[in-house]
This record gives sequence, structure tokens and C-alpha cells, in this order.
Amino acid sequence: MSEKPSEVRLRTRIWSVLRALVFVCVIFFIWNGMAKTAAAFVLVALVMGWVNLYQLRSQEIEKPYYRLWLNVVDGLLSFAVMMSIFIRDLYHSESAEKILAVGCAILLARLIAHTLFSLGVLREGKKLPQKRRWSKLANIATTVTMGVYLLDLEDYQQICMVATILLILASTVAYAYWYYRDPAHRKPLSIASQLTMSRIVLTPFFLWVFFYDNDLDYSNNSIVFKVLSLIMVLGFMLTDFLDGKLARAMGEVSTLGKYLDPFSDKISNMTIFMCFIATGYAPVWMVALIYFRESSVETLRTLAASEGLIMPARKSGKWKTALQGIGIVMILLGAIDPVRALIPGFESIWNVFPQAVMGVITGITIISGIDYFVSSKHILKKFV
Repeated sequence: MSEKPSEVRLRTRIWSVLRALVFVCVIFFIWNGMAKTAAAFVLVALVMGWVNLYQLRSQEIEKPYYRLWLNVVDGLLSFAVMMSIFIRDLYHSESAEKILAVGCAILLARLIAHTLFSLGVLREGKKLPQKRRWSKLANIATTVTMGVYLLDLEDYQQICMVATILLILASTVAYAYWYYRDPAHRKPLSIASQLTMSRIVLTPFFLWVFFYDNDLDYSNNSIVFKVLSLIMVLGFMLTDFLDGKLARAMGEVSTLGKYLDPFSDKISNMTIFMCFIATGYAPVWMVALIYFRESSVETLRTLAASEGLIMPARKSGKWKTALQGIGIVMILLGAIDPVRALIPGFESIWNVFPQAVMGVITGITIISGIDYFVSSKHILKKFV
């Protein structure tokens, strides 16, 4: 005989309350200096969370408002545990890790935003979305990170926290996408435009990763964040390659995409070049020339739009963007000490290597700009 829905919901609520009590015990043990016992209870909470999500499937059977407030309680307790760990570290070392503070702030911001958003959805009479894969992974990663910090596994703390932050950001983007793809809320962006927008959204995060150690000398940065910077740039390049391909393949080529794609490239690349100026990888005059070319071509594109014309991308522009990406990857790859040590004689030329690569990038960029102006003489004649 199958169980009644009310009986199943009661069991999942009891399970959720027990998990909350486990987190309360974790907080108690942290404040009493029993880190290993707290870590053991975190492991119990991890297992209970997995059972709740994948075995009991509480997200599928719970009533909307109950589900919302159970999630709020769970989020508050997770934040309380992370803050307790942060305060403990601050109390003992007088300088707790910055990324731990950032993680606590992101956890709290996510909780507040998700709660307000969910309340708005429920008041509109709409159903809450079930937790997606990214959200489930973010919750599991948060719990794992708690255990790593409690056990003082220094080699894995930063890696786990960065992974948790990225998963939280991914789950937030997924939730926002679910909301705005509903025609009742907003006209949905195409997948191609979403990929393009991701470069703009992630660019400020690249700044934080690049200057994570608050030192303008990038060579002093942690290898974890050097690798993360490289991965982000590769992600920028991949999305730049895919957005146009997907737009054409899915028949979603739009005027917005034609303008947004080059704009996002310029935002991300110019931000990276500004970082290179700060750390000494590029002289100011090179980046100034690149900026002059980019702004001039954008002005030309704006003039064309005012006449109802769309200035198509030139092959030289595509080559320019590709070579800029390759050059950036070469510099960031060379900045990773173990990689540099693998190439015989590379250490001796490293001091001039970034400037040499930036010189090539600057030359190609200027040539591309000249090509755009020569091919757009018919547009300029309307204004000169």
C-alpha cells in the first residue's frame, strides 16, 4: 500500500529538522573548540542532505511555502556555520582568509536574493522551480568546504571555496534564467546571447581573481588563482566561438547579438589588458593604441547604425580577436611558474615575453582597424 502524500511530507520535514539540529551541533562544537567533532557532524549533514535531495526527493513533494522556508532555515544555518569558522580563524590568527569572508558574503547574498525572488514568484501565483543540478552541487560543495576548513586542510581550502563560489554563481544564473525565460516575465534571450552576456557578467570576477592577493605583481599571486584566471580566459574564448555558431545553427541571429558580441569582446579583453598594465606585462601606450582602435571602430559602427546600416564583421576583425585571445593565453600560461619551468630557456626571456606578445597584438589590432576604415569609406562619405 502506497503512502499518502501527507505522510511522505511529514517524514521529509522531520528529516529536515534533524539535519538542522545537526548543523546546530556543528556550530556548538566550533565555538567550543571541538573542530574534529564538528567536522564529523558536517559529514553527517552532508549524507543527510544527499538523502533529502536524491532519495526522499523533498523538493518534488513539499508544499511551496514550506519548501521555501525549509530552504531559508537550511541556508541560514549554512551561513552561520561558515561565519563561525571565519570568526574562529580570525580569533586565532587575527587575519582570517579573505576568500572565506567573500564566500560568507556570497552565501548570505544568495540566501537573501533567493528568498526575495521566491516570495515574488509565489505571490504571482507561479510554481517554484525545483532545485536544479547546479543548485544541488552548490549545496553539496558548501558542506564539503565546511569540513575542509574545520579540518584545516590548507592545501584544499582555497580550491574548495573557489569551486563553491563558482557553483553558487552558476546556480544563481540558472535560477535567473528559469525566471526570465518565462514570457510572462521577460522575453527570453537566445542561448547565443546568454553566452555572450556571460563574458560581460564574469569580467568583474576576473578582476577579483587576477588581483586576489591585493598585489599588483601578478607573479606573487597564488597558483590556484593563476590557473583560474587562465580557465576564465579560455571560457571567454570558447563562448566567443560558440555564440555565433549557435546563433546561425539555431536560426537565432539577431541585431542585439550582432552588437552585443563585439561589445562583450571589448569589455573582457580591455579589462584584461588593463590588468596587464597594472602588473607590468604591457606598456600604457600599447593598450592606449588598442583602445583607440576599438573605440574608433565602435564609433564607425554607431555612425553606420544611424543611417540604418549594419557594418558586418571583417575577417581581419575575427583574426584580431582570435590573436588577442591566443596572446592573452600565452601570457597567462607563461605566468604559471611550473609551466614556465618546463620550457628550456624560457625563464631567460620571460621578462620581455609579455611585452613582445602585446606588441604583436597591438600591431594586428591597428592593421585590423585600418582595414575597417578602408572598407567603410561609403559610410564615412555620408558624414565628411
